[in-house]
This record gives sequence, structure tokens and C-alpha cells, in this order.
Amino acid sequence: MFRCFTTLVSVALLVGCGKRVIRMEHAENPNGRYQQQITSAKALLEQKESWADRAEWEVIKTSSGWQVIAWRIEHPGKKGPERYLPWGYSLIELDTRMVTVGYNAKG
Repeated sequence: MFRCFTTLVSVALLVGCGKRVIRMEHAENPNGRYQQQITSAKALLEQKESWADRAEWEVIKTSSGWQVIAWRIEHPGKKGPERYLPWGYSLIELDTRMVTVGYNAKG
């Protein structure tokens, strides 16, 4: 009985503790409302990655500035989040002056 309970709890913990990455549904227009943020993030991405020319952008306002997520397009013929792999993105953090304060490549 105890072994069954321990196994059940272990499986529940393994299933429930995984970190989920939610891929964006609609990309931001690089020439739209977040043009400054995307331009700053793209300049850094071009220095760090070879796929900056095929990135799509997600911009999130934070209390200290902006989080810009560059999603690497892997399947250009598909629509929505199916265009990207869950690990195919880079996270760029900008302050309010559009200066890069953080970079984290996920793929």
C-alpha cells in the first residue's frame, strides 16, 4: 500500500513540475507599436545568433523596461505557434532607455 502511494506521488510530482513554454500566437509587427524595442533587440540578436533575419517578435512590458522574445521560425509554411519549436527562442531584456540588460538564448 505504501509503495503504491509513494509511486503515485512521485509520478504526480514529475508530471506537475515541468516548466511549460507557451509559444506566441501572433507576432508583433517590427514596424508597428514596438518598433524601438524590436530594433534594439534585433541589433543584439544579430551579434549573437545566425538566425536573426528569420525571427518573429513578442514584446512584453515589465516594471523595469521590456522583455523581447525573438522566436526562431523553423516551419515557415505553418501558421501560429506551429511555426516555432518550444526551445527555439532568445529572451532579450531592455531597460526603459532601450539598453540591453539581459540576454538568454534558449535554443
